Amino acid sequence: MQRFARNRQRVIVWCGWAAACLAWNACTTAPTATDVEPDLGPIEATLGDTGLSVFPGLTRADGSHYIRQINGYFNGEQTGYWFFGFASRATADVFVFCRESDAVCPFDAKGHAQWAHMVGNPVFSHMPGMVGFSPFWLVWRVSVPDDYQANAIKSVAGVHTAAAAGKVKLAPNLHDHGGTIGIGQTIMHCAHVVADTTLDRTGQYIVGKPGVKIREIERRLGWHAGYRIAFFDFTASEGVTAPDPNSQSRPLMRTSDIYVSFRDCNGGSQSTVCKLVNSLAGSVSERGTETDLTHDGDKSDTNNILVAFPGTLPLDPVDADRVYSPLWRVNKVLIRAAHDKDVRLIDDTHDQTLSDLKTVADVRAAVAKGFVAPITFVDEGMTGTAIPGNDGLTFFSCPSQVPFDAP
Repeated sequence: MQRFARNRQRVIVWCGWAAACLAWNACTTAPTATDVEPDLGPIEATLGDTGLSVFPGLTRADGSHYIRQINGYFNGEQTGYWFFGFASRATADVFVFCRESDAVCPFDAKGHAQWAHMVGNPVFSHMPGMVGFSPFWLVWRVSVPDDYQANAIKSVAGVHTAAAAGKVKLAPNLHDHGGTIGIGQTIMHCAHVVADTTLDRTGQYIVGKPGVKIREIERRLGWHAGYRIAFFDFTASEGVTAPDPNSQSRPLMRTSDIYVSFRDCNGGSQSTVCKLVNSLAGSVSERGTETDLTHDGDKSDTNNILVAFPGTLPLDPVDADRVYSPLWRVNKVLIRAAHDKDVRLIDDTHDQTLSDLKTVADVRAAVAKGFVAPITFVDEGMTGTAIPGNDGLTFFSCPSQVPFDAP
């Protein structure tokens, strides 16, 4: 009962915020001449090279865009995930449209988006490059009547105008997250991309599991201020997330951890990676160094270790209750230079499956032996990022790849 009371209090606060927002729009936004907002075309048409550069992904020689797969370890086994770059813990708003009587819209009981039930495309409050943008979206349910025309509303202003006029109903979307979380607000993971962007190796076999295909994540279209914008919806593989319970004025995304290994080049390490990259901190990551450390023809291999995975709990008892999140706080695993030979990683085994550090328990054991320096978080100064709401720490947005037939 206490948990329900706390959740109910949070909902009341956010419903109050919504009511104030609607009242503000009712006073300042004049009704439009038509209920159908114009389609202003693809957002890319309004952006130059600088505007496009803030979208995630790499560009091939033929000009096509893709999101790179990265290889790492989870519970001692190889795993794959897509790297979308740095991200904010703070959430932005997304508005999804549902018929008033449709109980399955916008999510099923497992938290997977039910796009066939939604009425038109979602409206996003922000786009990449804007202050306040986040790939993690607090969901608002816009209940529309039977005669509502799909995609008539294409902007946040349009949502508030219609709600103030009583044409639609606006409320925070609530979901039963189960366990100790219970009923609460909903965050969905939608990564905005340049149109026609693809996910590296989508539909192929999961790394380390021959014959097991990766679940394909559809690229979809949404709206921002009347413009079409492409995105990948990862509720298909992750389900929705409840906000971090420590959220204050703005709901924050829950986080998990990633452990990234470094050689201490500044401390005199003579390791392969330090010789190759001539860096003060040699990241044992092909993505981080843009070097094919394992000589297998790609730059996807790392010695990164994940704490959690969708639908699976970690083996290490210390982390056994950690809930999966695609937003990873970056931990620095620094191999002391004097112990390079005591800790073999993929940079000297030249094998993406062969490493002395494959689990968080391995890392803790190496710290206890003195082979690895005490674990620290990677701060924004080291990575050159400065994202509001991250308290000076570095976070990666990295959805994990799950099997095609995962529930």
